[in-house]
Amino acid sequence: MPGRRSRVAVALLTVVTTWAGTGCGGSGPALVDSSTTRPVPTATLASSSTRPETTALPTTQGIPTTTGRVPLTTGQTGPAGAPLTFRHLTIRLAKGWRAGGGGDHVEVATGRACRRSAGGVDCPGFLLLGPTQIAIASQLAPFDPDRFWHPGAGVEGCPQDRDGLAEVAPAGPAKRGVAEVGGKDAVYREWRVGCVDARTGKPKGSYLQRLWYLKASGILVVDEWKTPGLPEALAAARFG
Repeated sequence: MPGRRSRVAVALLTVVTTWAGTGCGGSGPALVDSSTTRPVPTATLASSSTRPETTALPTTQGIPTTTGRVPLTTGQTGPAGAPLTFRHLTIRLAKGWRAGGGGDHVEVATGRACRRSAGGVDCPGFLLLGPTQIAIASQLAPFDPDRFWHPGAGVEGCPQDRDGLAEVAPAGPAKRGVAEVGGKDAVYREWRVGCVDARTGKPKGSYLQRLWYLKASGILVVDEWKTPGLPEALAAARFG
């Protein structure tokens, strides 16, 4: 997860729009083993990259994917299950969770099979985003808790298949409230995002997007894989 994701062709926007209208209704992180959970955006749609540069040494260790073993190049290797500190928030990663990235964009992969798409390698997991990413979290505008996380300027792919499925923006959140993150109350939202076939525009299920937002701390947590144990890990995290 995910720049953000591989982009669906611009022409798909017309298909999705038509379908939707008719029926769809301070410090940087301490890094451990890296995996990329959102591919870098391609140039098919006008957008800004949400992945900052990293100075960590690359690794060529393979990770499981649906299409073969893919070399990693996004961060420094280290043991899984170690503490991860992001903007003074320290999270104890569960066994098998591995983090990579840097700056205001850290990705945590949870060990399930990754998938290669046109934009890169997409691994189930979650994102920890800082101020520069929060500033473009709502279609290149600052994050709005009343809008689902969509940092791109055009049509995005659903996490199950970034190339084959396109998102349909939900009308409103499925759940809203507060949730504990590191002893603080975070704005919490759940969004049920519809998906359509990128070629035909026919409905193809949906996925759940979960968001935790700490405005004062400059932290946004994004989970598009319903990561088991993540709410508990965030609640048990500590600021310091």
